Amino acid sequence: MIVTAFTDPRHARARSMGAAIVCATLSGCGFSLLMPVMALNLEDMTGSGFIVGLNGMIAALSTLIAAPFVPRLLQVFPGRPLIIASLLLGALTLVIFPAVPDVTLWFVLRFGLGAFISVVFVTSETWINQIADPARRATILGMYATALASGFGAGGLLFAWLGHTGLAPWIAGIMLFCIGTLPVLFLRGPSVQPPGIEEAGLGAMLSAAKTARLAIAAALLFGATETIFFSLVPVYGVRIDLPPEAVGLMMAAGALGGIAMQVPIGWLADRFGRTNALLAISLICLLGPGIIYLAGANAPVLYAIMFIYVGVTMSLYTVGLSLIGERFSGGAIAAANAAFIFMYGAGSLVAPLAGGAAIDWVNPYGLLIVLFAFAVCFIVFALNEMRKRPPKPLEGS
Repeated sequence: MIVTAFTDPRHARARSMGAAIVCATLSGCGFSLLMPVMALNLEDMTGSGFIVGLNGMIAALSTLIAAPFVPRLLQVFPGRPLIIASLLLGALTLVIFPAVPDVTLWFVLRFGLGAFISVVFVTSETWINQIADPARRATILGMYATALASGFGAGGLLFAWLGHTGLAPWIAGIMLFCIGTLPVLFLRGPSVQPPGIEEAGLGAMLSAAKTARLAIAAALLFGATETIFFSLVPVYGVRIDLPPEAVGLMMAAGALGGIAMQVPIGWLADRFGRTNALLAISLICLLGPGIIYLAGANAPVLYAIMFIYVGVTMSLYTVGLSLIGERFSGGAIAAANAAFIFMYGAGSLVAPLAGGAAIDWVNPYGLLIVLFAFAVCFIVFALNEMRKRPPKPLEGS
């Protein structure tokens, strides 16, 4: 039975889907492990929240620069080798981080790592959207988002176990990226459909962003909130005097919330409309920072809050991707996904710098003010979009 599953042509699409989901999940696990490791190492090296935020901003800048090139790369290189090469190059950068603990070099390495991981995510999500059964697209994307959130949760648990000092977290990250190449290499099935010439340029990406404005805006809010969570919430936890193990468990609780909530929120989005779902999610993003403030340094309460707040926020990604998959097909999905990731990178670029400066300025609660401000901006934009083009409640488009 197992051998048949690995060789039967009838399971080829499932094998490719599994390869894309597993490699993205392992990349997400490494991502959620290493972001707090880098943040707290930089905090130890510099004592500056601004420097920590600036380093996160450089990683986001790499996403902004790399994402628009992915459709062009897919015209030149097959999707599978492109993913494998990106993961191995990412692993190579992790060898250098602990070997040379220099703040300036870490900015260069963070840029390279962010670029390689951006290629992995854009290519994997394009692959998933292309081969997903249109009738089950939301379900499949919910499964993908659940697997990705599982990777984030596992990364948080690894961080809680390994901590941020020594070589152990870096070795774990290297192993995760290398193991992520195996399903892409051995699970054979349809590969990524390359975009046409007219579907791979900057104009195609801009056109996709204009067509799916609300989905693209959701990517920006998600990028801002997620990057602050993984890059600066650990610093927030330390500054309100949480012990390191409590910080790791708080991070894991948020990621585990994403595991639990992706499929239910996806079902609700299908039932009541994806635009309505995005607005409801943004309301949680608005209320969350105030509730975190009220919790203070009560670790068990913070675990529960992060489970709900981060779990709901992660569904911005699921619902946004479902809108992308419905409105584009074939090679055009590559440009749309690149636009989605580009705006995720834009949020990731602005948020750490603003959050890092704010946490130093209003120590430590300025971070919560920044999270609140991003949610307000999205809600204003979403209400304006709904006023111009009312959503269809049952289709969510």
